[in-house]
Amino acid sequence: MIYTILFDNWNTLVQAPKLMRAGASVEIFQQSLIQEGLKYDLERFTEIYRRISREQAAESEANGWTEFDYIKRLSLTIEGLGVKEPLRSRLALSTWNDYMAEWPKQTQFYPETPKLLDKLKGQYKLGVVTNFMDGPVARRVFDDLDYNNIFDSLVVSAEVGYMKPAPIMFEKALQELDTRPENALMVGDTYAADIVGAHGVGVRGVLIDLYGAPQEHLRNSDAVIKTIGDLSEVLKILQ
Repeated sequence: MIYTILFDNWNTLVQAPKLMRAGASVEIFQQSLIQEGLKYDLERFTEIYRRISREQAAESEANGWTEFDYIKRLSLTIEGLGVKEPLRSRLALSTWNDYMAEWPKQTQFYPETPKLLDKLKGQYKLGVVTNFMDGPVARRVFDDLDYNNIFDSLVVSAEVGYMKPAPIMFEKALQELDTRPENALMVGDTYAADIVGAHGVGVRGVLIDLYGAPQEHLRNSDAVIKTIGDLSEVLKILQ
């Protein structure tokens, strides 16, 4: 039996379309630096930023999916443009803060989410297990959406120091919810993080197929839905 449901957050329960599209963060970083008066080659910035991102991703995976140091990523990118200290560190921090300020402004529930959560609350233990790069900003979003009155556990990668699919992310939620893996279900939009991660600790996974996932991902998920509003029907089958 399923007693506990764990949810990814962004692109699962909530949306922030302008921030979640590919390249959005780089555009905001570049705009912020221009507003700070820095003159530089935009293509060069993008090239350096993506190279450092790939290097961080490889290091993270090798270390068991440790969370990225995003301000360091920005600082190294700005250094690659020839900017020296102390200006480099100041620009990296101000640019990061400009980007983070957009998340509480732009995050909102999918239309189906409030009704679904209202229905599930009281029937199941509910938790959020999300990869997000800044703990205080995530908590501000949670406060704005009244998560503390909806969910019994809120696990954020920036606070744990690891990202999904690292087992610790799911184990922490299960521990806080006093739930055995076989009695839990993970719902999310990212196969590698949400489904593979959940399966790694013995939790079943429901994939929200927003982008047309490969057949392998669809087959290996315990269920597939198109929107969060479809979860109620799937729960009847998976019980």
